Amino acid sequence: MLRLVKLTRDNIKPFDLINTISSNENEFKNTAFGLSFNDFKKWLIQQDDWSYGKNLPYGYVPQIIYWLYDDDIPIGIGKIRLKLTDESRENGGNIGYAIGRDYRGKGHGTQFIKLLIMEANKLGIDEILFTVEKYNPTSKHVIEKAGGRVIKENNKRWYLTF
Repeated sequence: MLRLVKLTRDNIKPFDLINTISSNENEFKNTAFGLSFNDFKKWLIQQDDWSYGKNLPYGYVPQIIYWLYDDDIPIGIGKIRLKLTDESRENGGNIGYAIGRDYRGKGHGTQFIKLLIMEANKLGIDEILFTVEKYNPTSKHVIEKAGGRVIKENNKRWYLTF
């Protein structure tokens, strides 16, 4: 059964998963890729702080990271930015996701998006935006399958909302 698990400072189980998703997986920024186990634990603390708006780098907004679990196995990572900036409105949106390589092509992405949308709604986020690079039509299809619709596009990316 698929479920969301919010990142916490002590949830080290996704350490192996995070290294199956490259540092820039179809524009999903995985800043934990390649970290040692000790640095991964520090990264968890940093991301937990950022979810509360603590110690944010200039120009960043709070974001919450969620793991997608299939039963007890972490298979994906997702991010919900709590608000959009001009930059994220153009490049990134406020929801991003990536599925570990071994779990792709099985419908998990569609379910993950639906779970992230439900979580964003619970958080009171009323504007949900995904941006998808034109070289990644598979992600566009997954988002549309989850209920998203294209609201605009340019020569580089599609913009989808719910």
